[in-house]
Amino acid sequence: MEDLEEVYGEYVRDFLESIKKPNPRLYLRVNSLKTSVEAILNEYSEFKRDEDFEEAIYAEVKGPSKVNIYDNKVIVDKKTAESVILGANVYRPGVKKVEIVNPKKEVTVFSDNGIPIAEGIYNGLRNNLVVKVTNSVYSAPKISELDIIKEGIAYSQGKASMYVAHLLDPQPNEIIIDMTAYPGGKLTYIYQLQPKARVIGFDHTEKKVIRLRELISKMNMKIEVYKADSRYLYEDFNIKDVDKVIIDPPCSALGVRPKIYDKKSKEDILNFHNYQKQFINSAYKILRKGGVLIYSTCTVTSWENEKVVEDPRFSVEYEIRFHPNIHQMTGFFIAKLIKKD
Repeated sequence: MEDLEEVYGEYVRDFLESIKKPNPRLYLRVNSLKTSVEAILNEYSEFKRDEDFEEAIYAEVKGPSKVNIYDNKVIVDKKTAESVILGANVYRPGVKKVEIVNPKKEVTVFSDNGIPIAEGIYNGLRNNLVVKVTNSVYSAPKISELDIIKEGIAYSQGKASMYVAHLLDPQPNEIIIDMTAYPGGKLTYIYQLQPKARVIGFDHTEKKVIRLRELISKMNMKIEVYKADSRYLYEDFNIKDVDKVIIDPPCSALGVRPKIYDKKSKEDILNFHNYQKQFINSAYKILRKGGVLIYSTCTVTSWENEKVVEDPRFSVEYEIRFHPNIHQMTGFFIAKLIKKD
């Protein structure tokens, strides 16, 4: 709270209220290597063209709406709840408890802290689809079920995140490394903006690397992806003289919304800070002199943002913040750093 008050001052309560609500727009990035924005807009009338990025389209998020309370209840975990509150269906991995007291199919879906978030038709725990949601507190297109997402024709990406690739400004023949590549939004956007750059992504788990390669394949892109702990790229891969690097490290995610609830301690924030600093150190080792580092997070604390990028080995060209209570977007931080020598 001290850190949040340092950032938001007298408006800290406004910030806390704002992250309980979803962004008013749900964004997709159209994969211009496979189709055009016009083609998507002609097929999906619920989407509109963004004012700033030519590849971006959005649907308006509606709500809040009242949810009916039924005797039958399905309780879901936090991550699932934050999708279901926007209208996503309930699938078995996210279910924590089921309370069926009558034979009717109507159920109310609750988050695990007791908040009613949706209602729908119960399909049984034997099926992967447990509840087909018919009404939720907020509503938006079920993005994960769209064919254009499944086929790599479009990618679900928040607008704040889209700025990273544009601010990186990829150029032909540059070597660009994404040190924390999963789930692939920034990585694939960079390639989309400049297919003539050599774009390389790293992630530290085999499962995520496999998923990234599947995404890249269906998006018709030529991006290299490797399994590695990016804190040690110079030592393990002998990488050096890279033109540009992006880091979107693990963080407290306090800017992500909507939040059903959240709990972070001072110790959590300082642990993230120390971990994030290790990525900055690695980026310094692999960048050429004058090379560019774009550092971004989906959180708002100064300890995970300004106090991470304070490094005498880099000059700070700019720092940008998006505030959910002001910009109606995910709370987000972006800094552009230049390696001095």
